[in-house]
Amino acid sequence: MKKILITGASRGIGRSLCKTIAKSEKCKFALIARNEDLLKQVKAEVESLGSFAEIYPCDISNKEQFQTTIHQASVYLNGVDIAILNAGISHNKWITQENYSTTFEEIYRTNVFSIAYALEVLPEIMNKSNGKIVIVSSLADVRGFPSSSAYCSSKSAVTKLAESARVELKAKGIQVITVKPGFVKTDMTAKNKFPMPFLMDVESASEIIWNGIKNNKRIIAFPLPMVLLTKFLGLVPNFIFDFLASKYKEQ
Repeated sequence: MKKILITGASRGIGRSLCKTIAKSEKCKFALIARNEDLLKQVKAEVESLGSFAEIYPCDISNKEQFQTTIHQASVYLNGVDIAILNAGISHNKWITQENYSTTFEEIYRTNVFSIAYALEVLPEIMNKSNGKIVIVSSLADVRGFPSSSAYCSSKSAVTKLAESARVELKAKGIQVITVKPGFVKTDMTAKNKFPMPFLMDVESASEIIWNGIKNNKRIIAFPLPMVLLTKFLGLVPNFIFDFLASKYKEQ
């Protein structure tokens, strides 16, 4: 029985991924998120599918609280086979808007620093024979898009952090997997006011992620059309990107 720790388990990709995994096989989950009521719902859902779960309401942007929670979850799981660091937030905020820096700090604490907090303690409690740390980034890491400077730059940092961790932790017998979704239909993307090409449903995204984890892929990037589009955007000269991006105006 796989022992799985997952953050951001209360909604979106995290919640769907829990159900996808539980449908696939019987597991033991440590579910981490801020919203206790929603966590209770996820616990009931996975247990109805034959798995076991315990919930851990936690603010992952608080280092002491998060690391303590990870240790508590590890005791319940009796070690961790797969740690899925999925939690993340996004706010559309233009640099010229009020309290921009406050939003920037909030996004970085949740999206970036929380992963560093987890990586500081996870290697000592992972199953060393086949342990996996799954870090969820985004295809938005490719460029700094208007109104999304905090989110895009945070995901760029996450991608590089995961890359370093993959190399460093290999010697400890721990595999690090980077997940880079495109646009997925969740509560987080529902508030976006800009076009979201190749938007996909969360259940399909969860299936792709879980299959990639089982198949030990280093990077799980999807959907393919969005992967190709972001690769193109990463290669175009800056003056072309600037021209295209400038078409999106402050709302």
